[in-house]
Amino acid sequence: MLNTRILQSRSFILAILAITLTTMGLINLGSAAMDTPGMDGLVIKQLSHLAIACTAAGIWWWIPLHQIKNYAYVFGLINIMMLVLVLIIGDSSGGSQRWLSFGGLRFQPSEIAKITVPLVAARFLSDHKLITSHTLRSLTPLITIIMMFFVCVFKQPDLGTSGILIAIIISQLFCVQIKKNTVMITTIIGTIGAIWGWFFLLKDYQKLRIQSLIFPNLDPVGSSYNSIQSLIAVGSGGVWGKGFGGSTQSHHHFLPSHHTDFVFSVFAEEHGFLKTLVLLLIIMLFLTVCFEIARQAKDTFSALTAVGISAALLLDFAINIAMVIGLFPVVGVPMPFFSYGGSAGLKTIIACAILMKIDTSKQTRSYSFPSSGISYGYSRSTHR
Repeated sequence: MLNTRILQSRSFILAILAITLTTMGLINLGSAAMDTPGMDGLVIKQLSHLAIACTAAGIWWWIPLHQIKNYAYVFGLINIMMLVLVLIIGDSSGGSQRWLSFGGLRFQPSEIAKITVPLVAARFLSDHKLITSHTLRSLTPLITIIMMFFVCVFKQPDLGTSGILIAIIISQLFCVQIKKNTVMITTIIGTIGAIWGWFFLLKDYQKLRIQSLIFPNLDPVGSSYNSIQSLIAVGSGGVWGKGFGGSTQSHHHFLPSHHTDFVFSVFAEEHGFLKTLVLLLIIMLFLTVCFEIARQAKDTFSALTAVGISAALLLDFAINIAMVIGLFPVVGVPMPFFSYGGSAGLKTIIACAILMKIDTSKQTRSYSFPSSGISYGYSRSTHR
């Protein structure tokens, strides 16, 4: 009989929710691949991806937290090197160059950046705890590192993931003390940079996708096509849905990428509003447990890592679902546990493993959460 404390632990609940979402994702993927040319055995392939992901997660689980912290910069450097290699020798698909191939396996380093970027930022901020608030000067080394990630991912081009990486850092910076004038200066610089980027960095098709969010009928057979077909799929599900295998939008090939970016559309069409609401509640519970692990973390590095990883999962879910229902531009962000793909699954499973590792850490808690933010202390006791 399992110990009651284990059954009530955050890690156990997180594991059960992750398994539940994975199972639902596999069933939904099976329906999405049904009667679709070239997608035979898609679920089996996804299971093989999950097996690799679980093996990698086991390795991360085996590494002590203090070692993960010690090698955070090394992980970040390796990831940046991979991102540079992508730009040089990476595989292209759909107009983007995002993958590295190793012996028949394709790997997307930008997905793993959603893990390494929080680790790098957490290491920097925990190593540079200040008695006074952070300034732009003290944060310059961290900003430089993150911009290296951003530029490499943006050049692929991958606007969605590059934006997520910036949002992850912002979520972590919310948890430390920063001088008000630094916040104002960075906000002004960021605003100017966004305006400059619109005119000189974004490609025409990227601008059109953003414009199509405001004007859905601007290009109905071009940039708006996916969003329109996705909305039709979600709306046609009604209250009760069309049942397993009943997604006409995907099975009649109206909805592109129905096994990756728009896999949530398949679920909504087949299961309807009520079951989709249940899925959203499960996702909310999963994310709540993730952020509760961050809130209860026992040292600076663990807390900031958990915040960054939880933010990455939240952004992936939120952007994908918002993209599917026409509330966000189509930027190619996969849905955790549901979208087909090895790299996204690997990132998600490793994220869960790190969060569970943080939750089961034996270190004595050493900081509190004041109303103005997180005020960290520091303890030199070791992790297990």
